[in-house]
Amino acid sequence: MKKALLSLAVAGLALSAVQASFGAANLNVFNTSNFNSLIPVINTPSSGGFWPLQEAYRIQGAANTANTNATQAGGFETGTNLTNATTTNLKARNVGFCGVGYESGPHYPLVDPFDTSSGTGQGCLVAQLPPGAMNSNELVTAVPGIFALCSNFRNAFSTNGPNGGLISTDIRQRLNVNAFAFCPPGFSTPFVQSVRLVKTIPYQPKCPGVFPGGGAPNTQQTITQFGGNIRTWWALLYSTPGTRFTLAVTVACQGIPASGNAGQVKVAIDNFNFAVVVTVESLLAVVDVLHSNPISTSEIPCIAAEDAYLALRIAVARIGCATPKTSSQQDRLFEAEALVVALCAFGDCFIAEDFFPSFAAGTAPSNDQETGAFGMTGILDTIENPCCCKLLVDLDNLGNALGITTAGP
Repeated sequence: MKKALLSLAVAGLALSAVQASFGAANLNVFNTSNFNSLIPVINTPSSGGFWPLQEAYRIQGAANTANTNATQAGGFETGTNLTNATTTNLKARNVGFCGVGYESGPHYPLVDPFDTSSGTGQGCLVAQLPPGAMNSNELVTAVPGIFALCSNFRNAFSTNGPNGGLISTDIRQRLNVNAFAFCPPGFSTPFVQSVRLVKTIPYQPKCPGVFPGGGAPNTQQTITQFGGNIRTWWALLYSTPGTRFTLAVTVACQGIPASGNAGQVKVAIDNFNFAVVVTVESLLAVVDVLHSNPISTSEIPCIAAEDAYLALRIAVARIGCATPKTSSQQDRLFEAEALVVALCAFGDCFIAEDFFPSFAAGTAPSNDQETGAFGMTGILDTIENPCCCKLLVDLDNLGNALGITTAGP
């Protein structure tokens, strides 16, 4: 015991001497401000910002054109007149039916019947969508956002992978880390030493029960994955704005002789930064996606009433039409938030008969709202599908992004 204490004391004296020598030489390598000089951090984007991600994206394309991004059609069809069609020459298309033909234009044009002025009315509403978005007769004009990192079969990284001549049946996906390995100037041939993915989810004051962050205001939940456990496919529909992904790849690089670095080895960290953002356009796409995906087997989306869906689209588009950074734009934002709260039925789990009296009566809901056990059924919110919370959080963050509200605790 005494020998151990003596050894520690001697070690402490030796360490003090070493530290004193570093101090005398002005080489304070223990100061964190010198970290980048020891291990350079290469941020991508180089500006120190991030690549933006969206929770949903708009499908662009015009109706009846060869270059449309519309859904593929199955079967065969000779025309759009269905009067003399047979089962064998009809094709399945995700468009509306109108008499003996398909709808030729959008099923729900983005129209504000209460404001027809050129400045804030119809022309402005359409301007909130990307060009061509409302020229299609496709019923689904938006898709959920995905954050994906390039990957490969697990066996591709073994000596018997595709480049080794043998291909196994192991199709489990692993991050293609080589695509993210880069060296500082003057160095090359990166050798990956480690890789990790860090996801941070901020606290959301409008719905802290669903998005608690680190458990208190101004905190965040942090999820870290390493190596072969890194997930390369993330569905973002219910991700909140401000959610960040950072892929950090630590590499060892060989010096380039021509650059004067012969025989040198440099360790660097390649950081790739991504963040979920919200805009008026992306929120309109979120509304459309939430109106497309059914809850359970009910065939009813979480934006359940058609008038609620149309009112939501108008309310969100109006935010973009108002004069930027004015009380008018702020009022439009608050109106949209109030609309979500008024239309929402909050429940824990989706039991159709509890939400909708019509299901309890043995039928199904109409286009209109009903008054069920949890309130008006314009929008349905459950633990598995927190649609109202999602919309409220997006609106809150949209206000911050537009500079018309201030981020709260």
